[in-house]
Amino acid sequence: MGLGALPALAALLMCSALLRATAVAPDLPGFGPAIAGAAIAATPDPAPSDDVDTLLTDLAARADRMTEREAALAERERRLARGEEALRAQLDEIKAAEDDLRALLQMADEAAEADLARLAAVYEAMKPAEAATLFKQMPPAFAAGFLGLMRPELAAAILAAMPPEGAYAVSVMLAGRHADIPPATPAPD
Repeated sequence: MGLGALPALAALLMCSALLRATAVAPDLPGFGPAIAGAAIAATPDPAPSDDVDTLLTDLAARADRMTEREAALAERERRLARGEEALRAQLDEIKAAEDDLRALLQMADEAAEADLARLAAVYEAMKPAEAATLFKQMPPAFAAGFLGLMRPELAAAILAAMPPEGAYAVSVMLAGRHADIPPATPAPD
């Protein structure tokens, strides 16, 4: 036999002896209680202490509070999301109303401009002396507005037919109509 077989044979003999000893050991005096005592000492105490019970109770209560808090936060998030959706819908409605109002104001402005242009055309069609009689009855700012819409040669004829004080007041208004508009700044070279 080789050297490798000797250790294997020794291991088999030891296993056989161990098996026989465990089969006979319970019958030996003092062996059973010693094994049982060692087993009892190795077994942990199954009853937890009061500190551990308190700790477990506190942890369970804390877990319950955290679960409740998570549920409350989730509900709050849902309410906030619904509120945000409602606000977005209201904002969209407001924007649509603004657009409608802008369009309506634009139509009103265009209609007013068309009405003023028609009335200015009526004044242009009148004889300058007749139009001057009407214009001297108007406040200077109002008369200047109409004269500004007319062709320059017809507006000049009406101004010439007006009394000098009225023509001067209307001329000042015409000259100052756009005075509050800042001049355009030239582009840098």
